[in-house]
Amino acid sequence: MAAMDFAGKTAMVTDGCSEIGFASARLLSRAGAHIVVSGSDSRLGKRAAAAIGAGTQFVTADLADLGSVDHLARQMPVDVLVNTAMVHDFPTVRGLYFLVAAVAPGMQRLGGGAIVNLTTGNSAAAAMVAALTRTWAVEFAAAAVRVNTVAAALPHTAAACPLGRGASPLEIAHPIVFLASWRAGAVNGIILDVDGGAAATPSTK
Repeated sequence: MAAMDFAGKTAMVTDGCSEIGFASARLLSRAGAHIVVSGSDSRLGKRAAAAIGAGTQFVTADLADLGSVDHLARQMPVDVLVNTAMVHDFPTVRGLYFLVAAVAPGMQRLGGGAIVNLTTGNSAAAAMVAALTRTWAVEFAAAAVRVNTVAAALPHTAAACPLGRGASPLEIAHPIVFLASWRAGAVNGIILDVDGGAAATPSTK
């Protein structure tokens, strides 16, 4: 079996037009998953879907708009949900909450699944996503649905990183895909720092 085998699985990636979302979706596609990506710009979204891999579907959706979140959640049951859409204020945190609430029951009916969120920086929204991640991890564990978050530092944050640089989109996408995979089957409820060591620096805590 391949190290990251998603054959026969369906993965939904929010904001698949972003660099991190695109990189994550492409890795999942190459590992055999059927991909559904969302985004607010249909032109960019369709272009991204074509580049991600054959059969990739694009759905126009904005995390801040609950109507479009509901439309996205109704597309099909998914085994993997990767939330790379930037959660930066209350409307987007609320959208994330309702998307996870809508998708998780379908994962349960499929026998389990994985949800991976993405945050950047030390914002109030990031703290809320971290708290929700831990809550969901406990709530959904009995249904074999794991929930984790990647806390990333982007390249332009180099000054705060002991390594002297943030992470590239691909360097962030690889841990996301790992957490979504069967190899991380016992990993649940963690906030994984992919930040060049920024979280270990006292001034960034």
